[in-house]
Amino acid sequence: MGKDKTTAVLMAVFLSYWTWLYTYKQDKVKFWIGLGVSFVGLFFLLLPTIGIWVWAIIDRTTKDDKYYKKLK
Repeated sequence: MGKDKTTAVLMAVFLSYWTWLYTYKQDKVKFWIGLGVSFVGLFFLLLPTIGIWVWAIIDRTTKDDKYYKKLK
């Protein structure tokens, strides 16, 4: 059984870059970029962190259901 797009989108909305842990094998680079930018963003009034949050939401909503169904 594969992953679910609804779960991935909800994770993106509420957990930002942590959503990429749901599909870590395919998105490990995105996760580490998000973690690094969020850490640096603490020193710049969270503006980069908001950008990562928006990126995570857009990334999850633009992938189709077939992408999630084939993942294990």
